[in-house]
Amino acid sequence: MTRTLRTMAHSTYSPKVEFYFSTQNLATDEHMFVSLEGPKNTPVSIHHVCTFKRMRRFKPYSAVVAALRESKDLEVVDDGEYSKAGSEAVKRKEPISVPTKEGDDKNPPTTVDLFYRLKNNSSNNMDRSAYVKGFGNEEDAGQIALEKFFRPYGAVMIRKRREDDGAWKGSVFVEFDSEDSRKQFLELDPAPKYNGNELTVMGKKEYIEMKCKEKGIKPDWELTEQEKHEQRKRLRGTNGDGGRGRGRGGGRGHGRGGRGNDRRDNRRDGNRNRSRSPRGRRDRSGSVDSNDWNKRRDRFRDGKDDRSSRKEEKKEIERDAHGVPVIKDSSNDNASNKRKADDGERTESPKKNKLEIKQDE
Repeated sequence: MTRTLRTMAHSTYSPKVEFYFSTQNLATDEHMFVSLEGPKNTPVSIHHVCTFKRMRRFKPYSAVVAALRESKDLEVVDDGEYSKAGSEAVKRKEPISVPTKEGDDKNPPTTVDLFYRLKNNSSNNMDRSAYVKGFGNEEDAGQIALEKFFRPYGAVMIRKRREDDGAWKGSVFVEFDSEDSRKQFLELDPAPKYNGNELTVMGKKEYIEMKCKEKGIKPDWELTEQEKHEQRKRLRGTNGDGGRGRGRGGGRGHGRGGRGNDRRDNRRDGNRNRSRSPRGRRDRSGSVDSNDWNKRRDRFRDGKDDRSSRKEEKKEIERDAHGVPVIKDSSNDNASNKRKADDGERTESPKKNKLEIKQDE
């Protein structure tokens, strides 16, 4: 019973964590790469890994640790600063390999430099990629395990192919470091086996051409832009799922024919509708006329100020001989007003006190 629970835990938790430490993820996940310090293979707190969105549902913590102890590709670190229960860490059994360059000894690259070096090493190049299928049980074909298997053949990236629901198709696209490495792999006779399973191998381009022929469509590289648009519309109609179907070449989700294109089309349609609105674009004055700013400029030159209220529109601005608005000194006006106020006070009768004292008559 205990063995069964452990097996279930390993099949559920371990592959998820293994993926975070795989080359495929580390080549795009800068946070994980920096946490691991790339080739230094620094242990990463398991508690930290459990905070990741896809790991939050896996509980209890002790079950995750137990599953990772049985991993073939990861190692649980529980000594030194990680010796206390609940503070365990995890790292790869084999440090990740990052391409080196001349001069690294004199000018060592930073961890971030190494991340972008690894990221740029894989460009998803079709001419350097192959399609491989027939690995058997997915539990025995983890991401890191597949990377180890293909590494001697010059592979730099393994991309598992999955269904829309996340289920693995049992096949991968392997990208090699050069077209020559891919050619040598495809020409192996007999073809390599994985855990005793015979593999089906072919070039990625040839595979896509074969699948397109089965569907009665053309590959993208043979289509014009107009044909691509029409073909995407036809595929969405065939899938009957409102444009959520899969694109060619194993693309998922927001790829060709996915929801992403629908959203972009809707945004473009919305922009077009707004531009056709009879209201047009309004300026700050609330005018619809696009040339209204010219009128305001002319009115200003003629001595009129649109910033004032409608009632004061006809009031002209006093200008000098050169047409420059005259700025009056308001201090004199204030002084004059003050004098008027003082004079007004003098003319007024003195105020009586509230309490009057009368002399005896």
